[in-house]
Amino acid sequence: MTLICLEGPSAVGKSTTSKALVEQYAAYVVPEVNQLFKRPTPEPTHWYFERQVERWAIAQAKRKTHELVVLDGDPFQPLWYNWSFDFVDWQPLSVLRDFYRQQIIEQKLCFPDGYIVLSINEDELRQQKESDSTRKRSAFAKHLRIIEPQQRYFQAMNSQVPGLVHLIEATNVENNIKHIIETVPSFTQLPESPNPLTLFDFLINWLGRNEP
Repeated sequence: MTLICLEGPSAVGKSTTSKALVEQYAAYVVPEVNQLFKRPTPEPTHWYFERQVERWAIAQAKRKTHELVVLDGDPFQPLWYNWSFDFVDWQPLSVLRDFYRQQIIEQKLCFPDGYIVLSINEDELRQQKESDSTRKRSAFAKHLRIIEPQQRYFQAMNSQVPGLVHLIEATNVENNIKHIIETVPSFTQLPESPNPLTLFDFLINWLGRNEP
């Protein structure tokens, strides 16, 4: 059973597209951390990371009963998110490296079969945000800053494992679904599965060498 991750900037349509995959293709969607768990106050250092590991465990369990499982948001999101803000006010790369690497070693976390990254220009993104009354998105303006760094990160990942990431222009949900369903089979046809530690170490080194 195929496990994919759906990514893209805030308001691009990830959750709406995920919902349509459930309705049209009986996919199982694992929501993002902020939708699935209530944040504690104060928040322990590793709390958010640990919830990503829990999301992965849910996804693995659902692979046994569903043809398609979708992670609404990348379990490794803190890597590129914190880097996008140059780690200011966020955990440093060393903390992320140590936590995530150990989870991979213990086989509690890995990379999905493939990533679908939804893309849209900033003006259209603002329009979609304004027309979406279901979520407040109080940090929307701040999150505009991560669009370009996020794409560079996934391009770097794809350079290491060609075909692991597919960028899709998010025109509307119907087209999103069409492209996703057409793309999913390619993830099971990659020449070989990436070694998760090798890919992870590559990404950590890339983040350490590059400015956001």
